[in-house]
Amino acid sequence: MGPGFARAWSRRLALLVGAVLAVVGLLAPTFDQMANIWLTSSTFNHCLLVPPISLYLVWLKRGELAHVRPGVAPLGALYAGLNALLWVAGTLVSIAFVQQVAAVGILIGTIWTLLGNAAARLLLFPLAYLYFGVPEGEFLVPYLQDWTAQVLVVLLRFAGMPVFLEGRMLSIPSGDWVVEEACSGINYLLATLAIGSVYCYLGFRSAGRRAAFMALAVAVPLVANGMRAFGIVMIAHYSKYRYAVGLDHFIYGWVFFGVVIFLLFLIGNSFSDADAPVPPHAPGRAPGRPRALAPWAVAVLALAATPRFAVSILEHAPAATALTALPQVAGWEGPSAGMLPFGARFVGEPTILTGRYSTPGMPDVWLQIAHYREQRPGADLASQVNTFFDPKRWHALDEQRLTLEAPLGPAISRRLRGPSGEWMSWQWFEVDGTLTTRRLDVKIREGLARLLRSRDGAAHVVMAAPIGASAQAAEEAIAAFAAAARPRLASLHAAPAEPGR
Repeated sequence: MGPGFARAWSRRLALLVGAVLAVVGLLAPTFDQMANIWLTSSTFNHCLLVPPISLYLVWLKRGELAHVRPGVAPLGALYAGLNALLWVAGTLVSIAFVQQVAAVGILIGTIWTLLGNAAARLLLFPLAYLYFGVPEGEFLVPYLQDWTAQVLVVLLRFAGMPVFLEGRMLSIPSGDWVVEEACSGINYLLATLAIGSVYCYLGFRSAGRRAAFMALAVAVPLVANGMRAFGIVMIAHYSKYRYAVGLDHFIYGWVFFGVVIFLLFLIGNSFSDADAPVPPHAPGRAPGRPRALAPWAVAVLALAATPRFAVSILEHAPAATALTALPQVAGWEGPSAGMLPFGARFVGEPTILTGRYSTPGMPDVWLQIAHYREQRPGADLASQVNTFFDPKRWHALDEQRLTLEAPLGPAISRRLRGPSGEWMSWQWFEVDGTLTTRRLDVKIREGLARLLRSRDGAAHVVMAAPIGASAQAAEEAIAAFAAAARPRLASLHAAPAEPGR
């Protein structure tokens, strides 16, 4: 590195560090939220390694960067601006994942702008690797639970063990097992992808070999988690449940995971092409007249400040009328006092009302409404944390989406088994008189309401009946009650008309 390059880099690095700290400060709530998840969720503990790994990968590129003159990249500013808009959109629809992706994008765009295209091209992977710090992937948990249950059944039957699978509950001669969220292997999968991508970047040069290794990084933890579950069940079975339960369950799992990672890297090493010759890097241009940098630094910092300023204008939207009582339903007596035994949990302290209805010739039906007058961070109807049944005590034996005729709409039907026996349930969201089972629909409709400064409220609706003689009788009772109650539910949480309207 010549003296001109050295001076250019020393000035640029000082400015870059200041700009990065400023962006993190301007978007502190979002980055603080990410860091809190890293520290408190075992699924995302590996994210704590992402920033230092990214810095280390940058350090490995210092030799090549020495031959590149830092510049200014307007495309980087454009990238930061697009992510600023994305952050605003994520705030409007209350999706933390979108906000976090956008915050990382603004940070990357700032670095790109202040280093120039040539340097950013060399740092493409270290910068893109920062996206592994976004704590997302828990939406995969139900699918991974089902996958693990199916793999476990196949392996148990292959070993000659009689097994009966109902939903995610397995019965073997010595006892019953439940494939819970902790058994899904989501932490293994995400950690393997984060660690495996670094190995892939350092250990391979050709695109084909990198693609093959990353395919292994997905397949291996999926298969291995099924084998891990199989090993735990077999150890517990033959030890009469003295081992592989409680704390042992997790210790054996992580030891097995370490072995799997080692084997994955061993396989990768067998076809690594890291020693292939690399074309020499073209020498950089001698430093000439520097381009104006200060305006671009101010521009990207202004873009980073824009999201919070825009949201501050929109965060005082009106709230809907509070829900104070459940409706009377034609043909049904009630509501009488009654609580569902499912152990519901909703963030943000919404109004939760539960009542019991009865009619001759049908099982009683319980109605539960969790009503949100408004949604904001920490009080979000479509939050993944919200659940009307405790998955540790209640298990869905089957689940299906229903498409019902008017005045109803889509619903999710579940048969639940728990401490109080078996129940049939229907569940949906209701936003501005529209029924949906998709959380994203709720987010979008609530975001539009916030943008338009209107508020009609939103609710999580559950109808449930105990299964006595047959599940069909319970479901027919819920269907009859839902059809009778739907017209009344549509106007329960509508905002009152403004005077003069």
